[in-house]
Amino acid sequence: MSQNPATPLYWIASYPHSGDQLVRSFLQHLSKSFGYRPQDGAALELLDRDLPCDVQAHFYETVVGKHPRDMSEEEIAAARPKIHEHISQNYPGLPVVKTHAPRAEFYGFPSINPKVSVGSVYLIRNPLVLASAFAIAGKKDITSALNLLATSEYRQPTSDTHALEPWGSWSQNVASWTAQTVDGDLVVRFEDIIADPTGQLGRVAKHLKMPVDDKQIKSAADAALKAHGIKGRSIPKSAWKAGLKNDYARALVEIHALQMSRFGYLTNDVLNYVGMTREVALNSSAKFEELSRKPVSPVGNA
Repeated sequence: MSQNPATPLYWIASYPHSGDQLVRSFLQHLSKSFGYRPQDGAALELLDRDLPCDVQAHFYETVVGKHPRDMSEEEIAAARPKIHEHISQNYPGLPVVKTHAPRAEFYGFPSINPKVSVGSVYLIRNPLVLASAFAIAGKKDITSALNLLATSEYRQPTSDTHALEPWGSWSQNVASWTAQTVDGDLVVRFEDIIADPTGQLGRVAKHLKMPVDDKQIKSAADAALKAHGIKGRSIPKSAWKAGLKNDYARALVEIHALQMSRFGYLTNDVLNYVGMTREVALNSSAKFEELSRKPVSPVGNA
């Protein structure tokens, strides 16, 4: 492995479908303001080049000499800190890396290498919306999507292009990045980005210490929203009801109420829809979180 000086990394961390592509697109557009790869236009197909994800198979082939298909879960876990060190020392892109992994130990190894990390932006999205998003993206029924969000210690399996990645359940993932206050962390709700894109994405840019002004932030925010087809759109607060029947929503709340409450998702409207009191919902979620601390190793496809 190269011994070049390390460039400390910032993480764009999230449970999948929580807005990382939109934020990375914004940062890609914004980076053109200070001359990063000015010969290239900002494009969604170049996101993994400009702001890579840490599970790309080619990193493992370079650092370990194996494709992740030929590695065990424990070998992949042991390689993760080395991959992060390699990116910090050698990657020519911005020092901003996407991950869906929780900030925790994975087979005794840190899933996020603290030695080369300087900070993070954790993106969070209402799980009532995520359930439908997973069902649509994975062409699954809603029950399968709800099971995925609830699966303790979940790992997303290796593919031809990506290594196996620990996700955990939605609540596990959220808690791992937000339960403790850590210097260099910023938490941003996806819904707040949609409601105030310039303001919220501006928070991200300033947190990452990007050398840009408010005009450049607004221009990059507008370009990223347009690239995702959401320019000028707003999300009704109860839009999730269209894709989630009462009993499905109740099942989700029973599991995730604790983390939902922390971030303003356990509203009276939600509680009325699922027919639960706040106390009952929080107690149910607390029991499930206690049970989920017992390690299991399910593997499946999202």
